[in-house]
Formats: sequence, C-alpha cells, structure tokens
Amino acid sequence: MLGVVNTLFKTYLGRYRKELMAHYDHPHRLQRQQLLEILRTNQHTQFGQEHQFDRLIADPESLATRMPVRNYDGHRPYIDRVLGGEQGVLTQDPAAWIATTSGTTGSVKLLPMPQSAVGSIHLKGSWMSLAALYEKNSELEVFSHKNLLIGGAYQGLHEPSGLPKADISAIIILSIPRIMRPFYIPDVKLATAGSYEEKIEKIAQLAAREPGITILGGVPTWNLPLYRRILEIHGGENMHDVWPHASVFKHGGVNFAPYRGQFERLFPKSDFIFQEIYNATEGFFAVQDRDELRSMLLLLTNGIYYEFIAWDDYQRDEMNAIPLAEVRAGAVYVMLITTMAGLYRYPMGDLIKFTETDPYRFVIVGRTQEFINAFGEDMLRSEAEGALLAACAATGALVRDYTVAPQYIEVQEKGRHHWLVEFERPPADLETFNRVLDEALQERNSNYRAKRANDYAITRHALTVLPQGFFRQWLAERGKLGGQHKVPRLANHRNFLEDILARVGG
Repeated sequence: MLGVVNTLFKTYLGRYRKELMAHYDHPHRLQRQQLLEILRTNQHTQFGQEHQFDRLIADPESLATRMPVRNYDGHRPYIDRVLGGEQGVLTQDPAAWIATTSGTTGSVKLLPMPQSAVGSIHLKGSWMSLAALYEKNSELEVFSHKNLLIGGAYQGLHEPSGLPKADISAIIILSIPRIMRPFYIPDVKLATAGSYEEKIEKIAQLAAREPGITILGGVPTWNLPLYRRILEIHGGENMHDVWPHASVFKHGGVNFAPYRGQFERLFPKSDFIFQEIYNATEGFFAVQDRDELRSMLLLLTNGIYYEFIAWDDYQRDEMNAIPLAEVRAGAVYVMLITTMAGLYRYPMGDLIKFTETDPYRFVIVGRTQEFINAFGEDMLRSEAEGALLAACAATGALVRDYTVAPQYIEVQEKGRHHWLVEFERPPADLETFNRVLDEALQERNSNYRAKRANDYAITRHALTVLPQGFFRQWLAERGKLGGQHKVPRLANHRNFLEDILARVGG
C-alpha cells in the first residue's frame, strides 16, 4: 500500500518539479504572470477598485508609481473592516482564517487569510520544497514511514469575526487533506495544541514509540529539546537509533548555522538532508534547492509578487523599490510583497542579500528591527552570528540562545555592545571566547573595526552568561513560548537587555 502511495505522490509531484525548473529559465516571465494573476483575482475588491487594479492590469509596470508602500499600520484600516465581518475588502475570496504573527520584536499582528490563499501560497510552497527534495534525492520516499508535525497554536475563534485564529503553521496543519493525515504524527489536535511545553512532552512520548519517521521539521531552537527528550525516553546515541529511516530535517525561523553541529550529531548519516525554508505568516518565500549551497531559491509562482528596497534607502525612509530584474548580487534589500492573501507592497521585516541572480538565490542577513547602529557600526545579525560561530569554533562552545544590545557612551565611560549568552556547552576559556568574538566582529564589520580602533569610540563588548533554560523561561513569562516565537538577536535599544538583567539580578 505504501509503495502505491509513494508512486502516486511522485507522479503528482512531477508538476511542481517542472515548475521548479522554470524558476531557473524564466524568472521574470513567472513574476509578471504572478502579478497579473493577483491583480485580476482581486480587481473587484474594495481595495482593488480604490487603487484602479483595472489600469494596473493594462500596465503592471506602473505598480510602483500608482500604489504606495504600506506596512501593517497602512493595511490596518482594511484589515479592521475584514475583522469586523466585511467581505470583498482586500481579497475576492472571503477570509477563512485569522493568522497571527509571532511578534518577535513587536506586538502580535492579525492577518485575515482566505483558504484559497493558504493553498496558493503556503501549501504550494510546501509542495515546491518537496519538489526540491526530490531533485536532491530521487529515491526519497516521503510516505514510506510517517512524518513528524510540530505546529503552532490554534487559538480559538476571533471575535467579532467568528473566524478561527491560529499561527500559520497550525493553519497549514489544519489544512492538510484528511486522506493524508494518517501519514503524520501527532494528530492535528495535539500538533496545534496551545500549551507548548505540555505539547512537546506528549509529542516526545508518542514519537519515541514510533518505529519510523521520514521527514521532520520546525524551528531548530524548539526541536532540539524535543529530540533530547525523545532520546531520554527511548535511549540511544542519536536520532537514527530511534528512527533509522529519518532522511530530512526542514528548518526555518532562525539562522541554522549556530545549531548545525548539534543537529549533525543527532542525525549523523552522510546522506541526511538539512533543507532550509523561508516561510512566514505573510507567505512562503524560498527554499534551499541545492545541498552544497547555504542559500535559498526565491519562489516565484506561489501567489506572491516581489519588489526590493535597498537597506540604506529604507533606513532613510526612501521607498525606491525595484523589480526582481534589477537586483544585484551582494546588495542588502528589504523585500516588498504583494500577495493573493491581500497584502499590497508590504515590507517584510527580514533583510536579504542575493548570492546570485541566475537563478535568484539569497540568504537572510538580519531583520529591519534587529540591528545595532548606536555608534555608527550598522551591525547586522549575520555579522554577529558569524563572529559567534568563530568564537565557538575556537573554544569548543555551543550556544543555545543569545541577544545583544548597546551600552551607550557616558561621560566617564565608553560605549560598547553587551552580549547576553546562554550556552549549551560553555567555552573552555571564556577570555579566549571574548577575544575571538571581538576580533571576528571587527573582521566582519569595517565600521565596527574603525570604532574599536585603539578603543577610540567604543571598547570591547561585555558578555553576561545566563543560566541554562533562562531564555525559554523568559519567553514563557512574556507569553511568547512556542515554535513561532524566537529570542530577538540584535536590538538598537536596551529594552530587552534591561528586562533580562533585572530578572537575573543585574
């Protein structure tokens, strides 16, 4: 029976593999078609009529001049009308869900979403990621054994709309066709339960008894404690002792590099695939399509049209957006999205850098609200994490979580960065760790190096070691415990840092 299922699955997946190939050959044509499809589908909405979608359909290249860039607050008057029960406001199809953002650095946002958009954006992105897996390993059999689901929370009904409210991962799980659900564990009720720590324990007890798992996925920082708990229950040296057929770990949400070593020890087979995906509440944007590359392919056919603003322009509030055809490799951009879900020229919070433009592959280097520029250093998350990896490599340390903030210049004291770090395995020598971290930061960021020269403007960073388990407890106390929530890495303010220091007694 499973052999038949896998054969049918491979046949069905063929359409997505063909579509994936078109990303390499015809990216600009695919994007133009996608924009026209979004405009035509939603031209009779209230938003579409106000913004003359009929004229944009005739002249799609005029999008940037006819429609302003709108962040969440700019969309808010329309969203509030949908939340109040109106239909045909942002999308032609009625909203079926209220998707909640994680609110890593700010408040939680509510995004109405039609079921058709869940399919055309998120579920299709999942199919495309599977197509990329089969390009890597044509012998992969996804349904030879079960696959492990760890979703966000279903949060009940939203009032006054009466629509179900959930994290996007929970919406995706709840949208899996019933005929496919027997191939996943746990059941959708447990996978989308709200109490995260209780859910993890129940999943661990269930998964430890499951003889075969093929594909796993989720945010690395939340999967590591699950796998450790499963090993405690089952026994064994690594996860292959529990699931000999485990083949793939699909990950996203945080930079995988600081955790890769730990995952390679948990899944030590040489042909095991670690696949990065870029999936957020607002859309499914990219997938790692080549094992040997640490970059992701921009997905061009799943309900999203892209534009890009140079990071320097964005910081100056100059919204000079360019289409995909004009991006340059090596430049850092803020990505604008126009989607089937009713977001129009909406800036995503992530900063991306294209590594190549034939095809269009990129890496995430930070977030628009996760950088430090207190002293003119303009440090991005990718630079901080690269330096952190260098310090770990030099001292044998493993980092579980961290956050960084500025310590401002005072009359009698120079400024510096302050790192708060929770180690999985502390460094053999903390002074060597700090020295390498400082040198690596200077190597990766010339502005930081200039400010650090002879301790002229800023001195070497401070580092506070936090007790194990601290960040998890901190997230729980802030109501942000769960797979969709992450520790803010860099902050250009001291709000997070002061709160943490107060909790650990300075």
